[in-house]
Amino acid sequence: MERKKLLIGITIPGSVPLIKGQAKYFVDKGYDVYLMCPKSDKSIAFCEEEGCTLLDVNIERYISPIKDLRSLFEIYKKVRKLKPDIVNVGTPKMGLLGSIASWLAKIDYRIYTCRGFRYEHENGFSKWLLKNLEKVSGFLAHKVICISPSVKNRAVEDRIFKKNKIKVISQGSSNGINLKKFNLESVPKLERQNLKKELNLEEEFVFGFVGRLIDRKGINELLDAFEYVSQIHPNSVLILVGKKDLSQLRNTDIIQRINDNQSIKWVGWQDNIPLYMSIFDVFVMPAWWEGFGNTYIEAANMKVAAIGSDGTGCQDAVIDGFNGMIVEKKNVEDLKKAMLTYLRDRELLKRHGENGPIWAQNFQQSVIWEGLDSIYKNR
Repeated sequence: MERKKLLIGITIPGSVPLIKGQAKYFVDKGYDVYLMCPKSDKSIAFCEEEGCTLLDVNIERYISPIKDLRSLFEIYKKVRKLKPDIVNVGTPKMGLLGSIASWLAKIDYRIYTCRGFRYEHENGFSKWLLKNLEKVSGFLAHKVICISPSVKNRAVEDRIFKKNKIKVISQGSSNGINLKKFNLESVPKLERQNLKKELNLEEEFVFGFVGRLIDRKGINELLDAFEYVSQIHPNSVLILVGKKDLSQLRNTDIIQRINDNQSIKWVGWQDNIPLYMSIFDVFVMPAWWEGFGNTYIEAANMKVAAIGSDGTGCQDAVIDGFNGMIVEKKNVEDLKKAMLTYLRDRELLKRHGENGPIWAQNFQQSVIWEGLDSIYKNR
């Protein structure tokens, strides 16, 4: 039997963690898998590890009309030559250009994986443009995979995609969570002790954040809430794990506020996220929206209670009152109350932490990959 060709497209090599393990799964299932994205050390290493073939293309992450037209033509030529049986493109720019190119090349089965809507926090022309670009990607696809129930609901409510095209796999997530990696038992106690010593943590209560320091992740609200909470409870600490992106901060003075606050420890990006999560008492990310909040699930499986928001894609990743709390997005008062509740009610904190792994079992990677395989087989 002839092996089917599966083409997976992403915009930047930095997004390969979004599909880690997925390509290998489909190679093992008998597909010839191709990754379409720019060539870099990351994309080359990914293809070597997963056993797939790199189909390198030049593509800009941000809107650039002339360069985008060149990229579209390049993608079209490579797709037409390869003639894959299935194309699954995701992340906004590749989602758009890959969908157009695959439609032009008359590929039999085109899938768009929608990882959230950037237009949610935009206004005016930018919002109108981003909305309509999403509509193009969805219109040209035979199926649209929305990676969370609330993304699907938003798509239907805003009339972005046709409801009969949309699929949500299980309870959400684009690639599932590596539950063996994000597991408290996988972190050596000595490493935890050394990290606490390095960060001068003794009896402190630790709030933790993992993600880019940008407006959309709720970093402004988190800082405002923590400054208030730490005045009431001086033994509380906030650890920020992530890089800054000044282009997505409306007020860059927040970086100076972070640096000046001795109760905030900004450690930059770290490769060993489970180690840092293992020293959190509470994971906090009051994001405005996500595609799906994978980090909440990672924290849950580490037995860390989570505070999330009711934003699109965030609300699906925490069960309010079971493994964490959901607060209203952009509501600093709500966030203060949730943080203070965990500080004052340690029994609730413990119970929510212990419930985390129960919830996380719904997001095993095998569940998502099997769901994808079903979609690929059942056009």
